[in-house]
Amino acid sequence: MLEGLEDIPDPAGHLADRPPPVMAAPAEPSLTRPARERRVVSAVLAGLTWVLLLTWIAGFRADLGAPRVAIPLALWALLSGLGLRLALAPRDRGLPAGVRALQALVAAVPVGFLAAAVATSGLADGPLSPRSHLRCSAIGLGMALLPLALAAFVLRRSFLSAPAWRGAAIGALCALGAVIGIQAHCAYDDLLHVTFAHGLPIAAGALLGAAAGALGGRA
Repeated sequence: MLEGLEDIPDPAGHLADRPPPVMAAPAEPSLTRPARERRVVSAVLAGLTWVLLLTWIAGFRADLGAPRVAIPLALWALLSGLGLRLALAPRDRGLPAGVRALQALVAAVPVGFLAAAVATSGLADGPLSPRSHLRCSAIGLGMALLPLALAAFVLRRSFLSAPAWRGAAIGALCALGAVIGIQAHCAYDDLLHVTFAHGLPIAAGALLGAAAGALGGRA
């Protein structure tokens, strides 16, 4: 009864002739947490240096030490530092900040900026020239450019969840640092000028950060 069994072809025999699959190595190995933290700290220091350098080149305002100028700058700096810690530091069990916390952070940056602007700025006696608005917007965007680029480079492929929201929060916080720089330079305390010309980098930073997070931030 068992005669001829050896003559039956093996239905899976053709698979034995195939070479074993070779797993492609990732294009870029994932960094360890300490290595990534060192990169983040280096990027933050480089971004701060960039903002301070451009502010120094543009010139500091004469009333920088006045309480109505120094206090908002200090509050924005505190918001920026705490916000970055919230967005980047892991919570319990190593999990990142939740989506609700990131959404609240994205909203807190412009709200905190506008609250301080309303409290410390008035309306100018006469309209400012469009050139003044464009000049401050250009300086602010230039100050935000390097911190945003460094954040996109250092934090690529590092977001486990909600990459767009995480990128938007970090982008808005990087831009807030640029707002501190332009506010330390520009002495125009007109509310409309401060809101739109000085606040433009925050909107741009949030949008660019969201795009960078969605395109290259997911781990």
